[in-house]
Parts: sequence; structure tokens; C-alpha cells
Amino acid sequence: MKNTDRLEEFVRTHREEFDTFEPSPGLWGEIKERSRKAKIRKTRFLLVRVAAVVAVVTVTAIFAINSIFFHADGMARITDPELKELLETERYYAQKVNIKLSEIRKCYNTFPDIKYDVENDLNELETMYNVLKNDLRDNISNKPVIEAMIENNRFRLKLVDSVLEQIKC
Repeated sequence: MKNTDRLEEFVRTHREEFDTFEPSPGLWGEIKERSRKAKIRKTRFLLVRVAAVVAVVTVTAIFAINSIFFHADGMARITDPELKELLETERYYAQKVNIKLSEIRKCYNTFPDIKYDVENDLNELETMYNVLKNDLRDNISNKPVIEAMIENNRFRLKLVDSVLEQIKC
């Protein structure tokens, strides 16, 4: 106790000597600015982390869906040769339709009046095709659905062939 009293007495007697150093007037402004910059850095870092997670999840999902439904990896699990052939045929027609459709779209500037009709018809067929594709995701071994998808693509192919023949672009 006596040591505490001596320390306390020393502090009281030398109080003015302790108060010789005062902070600069801009110190609090500098502290606020540093705090604000630190918050901004933390927010940016958090946003970058969230964006990275979203990117990784998106890419992973795309690769998973792609490998299951559209590449040989997904077909490797299918043992029925007829079903594999149907899926390959469906992929073939879908690819042909997309190639010819891109040719038609290049001609829209030359023939603007066909754009609405062609796009409207193709959108209807595409909507039906997507419904069939969703049905196929539920059961990959559903032959009637695959056959309907092939028929849809054949019809779309006939449509785009007919349009290309008429416009001769």
C-alpha cells in the first residue's frame, strides 16, 4: 500500500511534466481517414471473395451440367446403344440448326421483314424443345422424349433450310 501511495503522490506532483506532449490537431482526422480506408478495403475484399465463390460455383455447375447432358462423358454412363444413337442424332440436328440459324441471322440486315416471322416460329419450337429437354433431365433414358427432340430439331432444320433457300443470302 505504501508503494501505491508513493506512486500516486509522484504522479500528482509531476502532473504538468506528463502533459507536455499533446496530439497534433489533425490526428483525429487522420485516424478517421485510416479507419474509413480500412473499411473500404475490407468491403472490397469481401466483394472479391463473394465474386470468386459465385464464379467457382457457376463454372462448376456449368461443367457438371455440360458433362452430364451434352458430352460423351454423360453418354458413357448410358449402356443402351439405341439410346446413345438417339442422343447423338439429337445433338447432330441441334448443331445443324444452330449453324444454319446463325447464317439466317446474318441476313437480317438485308431482309429485315423476315426477322420477326422466323424468330417467332423458332422461339415457339425452341420453347417446345426446352420443355422436352427438361423432361429428359428427369429421365435420361426416356426414348420417346429423345425422339420428340429429334423430330423438333428436324422440323427446325426444315424451317431454317426453307428460309435460307428463299432468301439466298
